[in-house]
Amino acid sequence: MTDPILAGSKGGGAKPPRPSVEAPDSLHSTAYARILDLVSEGEIVGLKNGKRSVFLNETPLANADGSLNFSGVSLETRNGSQDQTYIPGFPAVENESQVAVELRSDQPWTRVITNLQLSAVRIRLAVSRLAQTNTSNGDTNGYTVRYAIELSTDGGAFVEVLQSAFSGKSSSKYERSHRVDLPAAKAGWTVRVRRLTANSSSGAIADTTSVESITDVIDAKLRYPGSAIIGLQFDASQFQSIPNRSFELQGRIIRVPSNYDPATRTYSGVWDGTFKSAWTDNPAWIYYDLLLHQRYGLGHLLNAAQVDKWELYRIGQYCDQPVSDGKGGTEPRFTCNLYLSVRADALKVLQDLATTFRGMAYWGAGSVMAVADMPEDPVYTYSNANVIDGKFVYGGSAKKTRYSVALVSWNDPADFYRQKVQYVDDPEGIARYGVQQTEITATGCTSQAQAQRIGKWALLTNRLETESVSFSVGLDGTLVRPGQVIRVADNDRAGRRIGGRLRSATLDALVLDADVKAYPGDTLTLIMPTGKAISRVIKSVGYPLTWDSTGITWDSGATTLDTTGFPAEVQRVVLEKKLEELPPVHSMWAIDSPTLAVQQFRVLSVAEDFSDSAIKYSISAVKHVAAKFAAIDNGARIDQPPVTVIPPSVQNPPKNVRVRNEHFVDQGSAVGVMTIDWERPDNAIAYEVHWRKNDGDWVFAGRTGGNAFEVSGIYAGRYVAKVRAINALDIGSVFATSAETVLNGKTTPPPMVASFNAESIVFGIKLKWSIPAGLSTADLQRTEIWYSQGSDMATATKFGDYAYPQTDLTIMGLAAGVRFFFWARLVDKIGNLGAFHGPVTGQSSSDAGPILEYLSDKISETQLSQHLLQKIESGGGAQVEVETMKRELAAMYSIKTQLTVDGKPYLAGIGVGVENDKGVITSQVLVAANRFAVVDPNTAKAVSPFVIENGATYIDSAFIAKGSITNAKIGEYIQSDDYRPGERGWCMKKSGTLEINGNGIGYKLQVLDRGVYLTDTTTNVMVVELGLLS
Repeated sequence: MTDPILAGSKGGGAKPPRPSVEAPDSLHSTAYARILDLVSEGEIVGLKNGKRSVFLNETPLANADGSLNFSGVSLETRNGSQDQTYIPGFPAVENESQVAVELRSDQPWTRVITNLQLSAVRIRLAVSRLAQTNTSNGDTNGYTVRYAIELSTDGGAFVEVLQSAFSGKSSSKYERSHRVDLPAAKAGWTVRVRRLTANSSSGAIADTTSVESITDVIDAKLRYPGSAIIGLQFDASQFQSIPNRSFELQGRIIRVPSNYDPATRTYSGVWDGTFKSAWTDNPAWIYYDLLLHQRYGLGHLLNAAQVDKWELYRIGQYCDQPVSDGKGGTEPRFTCNLYLSVRADALKVLQDLATTFRGMAYWGAGSVMAVADMPEDPVYTYSNANVIDGKFVYGGSAKKTRYSVALVSWNDPADFYRQKVQYVDDPEGIARYGVQQTEITATGCTSQAQAQRIGKWALLTNRLETESVSFSVGLDGTLVRPGQVIRVADNDRAGRRIGGRLRSATLDALVLDADVKAYPGDTLTLIMPTGKAISRVIKSVGYPLTWDSTGITWDSGATTLDTTGFPAEVQRVVLEKKLEELPPVHSMWAIDSPTLAVQQFRVLSVAEDFSDSAIKYSISAVKHVAAKFAAIDNGARIDQPPVTVIPPSVQNPPKNVRVRNEHFVDQGSAVGVMTIDWERPDNAIAYEVHWRKNDGDWVFAGRTGGNAFEVSGIYAGRYVAKVRAINALDIGSVFATSAETVLNGKTTPPPMVASFNAESIVFGIKLKWSIPAGLSTADLQRTEIWYSQGSDMATATKFGDYAYPQTDLTIMGLAAGVRFFFWARLVDKIGNLGAFHGPVTGQSSSDAGPILEYLSDKISETQLSQHLLQKIESGGGAQVEVETMKRELAAMYSIKTQLTVDGKPYLAGIGVGVENDKGVITSQVLVAANRFAVVDPNTAKAVSPFVIENGATYIDSAFIAKGSITNAKIGEYIQSDDYRPGERGWCMKKSGTLEINGNGIGYKLQVLDRGVYLTDTTTNVMVVELGLLS
């Protein structure tokens, strides 16, 4: 037997599972954005620094070293010339609109198109992720979503334009665009996108699709002549959305003077009035371009002959002058970098642009005129001799317009020209007027230093040039125009003769029309036949003298002794430099001196007055301070010369104010005296003296012409005095204050009033008080009454002072039931204060009876009441009378009806009137009738909610916010508006039933007509029970 042989081998373990496989993405999208921007009216210089001047989301396209911050960007520019070519790659005008709507198989997307100029639309579709996961092995593969685009024309049926599909795999967003050409139409089109593949509800399939945008397309090779454009194309994958574009440009090429170099801001030779084309930021020539440009300016209304280019040339030179930039360098005084992007009122735009050079624009003599506030010489002189009636009328600006702080808005180039605010203050203005703030928008300003100068100009102008003048003249009004500076030689204001007319003249000497005070070195200004003002320094005044044995005689020969240096009133002045031509007789003259200057004003308006047959012009001007310009640009100090020798409008205060203690004996008693003295300042004629003791109120001691003042009967304490001086114009100085000084005197103040009470009267309160018995009233001056609506003395206000011996006060004119709290105290003759008595409560009467009786009396006294109740004079029967009356003290209108029965008249009427009874104005409407009712006509049954019958008033329903009732009868019940039985509120019934509910934290209180009950609501246990036990 053969033994069996067992054979085999070791078995292996289970095979590992196959890992899932994800197919690579097969869908990749690259979207390019193409944008064409219209940046300016042409022709412009263009980008300031090439690609470095193009910013996408505030990041420059290129860096200073030439490296690019974005890849795949192409840039094309056209500067707006008439013959420029179109930009390749931009064959159409396109406007993209965002949609971002999910496309579902059960909800097609549609869009109505009404713009018949469109050539096509471009629809951008997207799938956020496209993939399908095999649920058995976990593999991820592609998926397919089919869709169709359809078009309806003029409301017809939809026609399928194309059918396509997203087919493949994408793990991120994938986009594609389809262009849909639009056929001819009369009304428009409707485009529809349908998803043909049903939306999957399986989590293993990602197939969400969407309509991202639609773009309007107009096919054309557009050159845009006369328009500066910039075209950009870039890879959209670098941006989440269409980026913001910014461009730093050198703007329009405009007309500038032919002798002007805008780059160096220099002028060569004399300008001949011709122009050349160049770029500039000088605001004067930007203003000129705006006036005459045919497309964006006023060139279709104006021509070059209607613009004062010569004045603009002078303004342009002033704008280009270098001034400090506040950072160690210099910059032009004014530049303008402005982007006009919206249509606006022409005059407003011109005025805003003129503010760039501190100017204004106006229409005059058939031309557009521009003037600027800048240094210039006066062009003409007006004095009492050539002004109608010799009168100048002066006015001043309101205090609230004298600003001391300015917030100037300007555009910062270092921060993408965003608006910034520059703070400017005027320390002297703040010291005088406090902080008064104004806000200024600096048009076209891109310099912080220029914004500072604009603010400083505004503040100094408001503080220094606060005065205006107006006057009327004859033909002399045609010699000046707005913006020019004039001299006003007002002899009345100056206090002596400083202007007039010429009596006779030689080339080196003048004889004036009146005696004047003039000195060698003074300046005389003369108006020549051409209308030009010339100035000459005075060499000497008066006539030459000779000496011989007969004494002093007039001599026509040479001068051996003259009056040079001797002040005197003379008519003849000798000039240091001869005149170039002989001035005519009656020419205007004015004399300026270091001690008395002629006023200067800048003309605001010149208007012809047609009120009578005479030729007359009215001129208005504002004060001109030439020294402000150096202060604005360089911070120079401003010194204003005096314009009058009349006592000054500013009075200096007294010096060394002192308080001293003296005593004298009066009827055997020592009386303390306070003596206040001071040193007299110049021009002072009187003084006002105030003093106070300890920390009390200031007491006005009086006005005196001396330099000392005494106050008798003082109390012991710490005293301070203040004194101010007053000059001949009744102008006071600031107060000068003494040092605090301890003085001896009486030690007890006035006592408290003995009694103080208040009594209610109709529409008023009557107060009564009494003086303490035995008090010596020789020192008593008055009683102070204070009042408040509350009982806290801290809130009280003084009602008035009542001189002794008055001890009562009646306050009238209050409403019924008005309550006040009152305090009273005594004050002696030197201002020492007694203690307050109070508060005492006073309330005007709220009793209806006396009030109605008072009103009835007042009504019956009026003319309207008497007229209304007057019977109609007639023969009988029924009469109607309508009457309107107007008198000096009354105006009334009345309607009356009357019926006479058995000889007895019965009257009804209504009257409206206003009367003036000794200065008290009363307006009233009165009704005369036995019955007065208001009837609601809008109800099914006539209802009278309000009736007065035989003196009794009946009201059906009423809502009263506040009421005072003397006596009340309740017909059924009275209750609170929140009453809920057993829970809250209160109710009182006619039968005597009473319920009051009170609820608090942890308790409930109930008061009933049968008892009082308190319940602990936390345990719902009644803890107190009074009355009928439950």
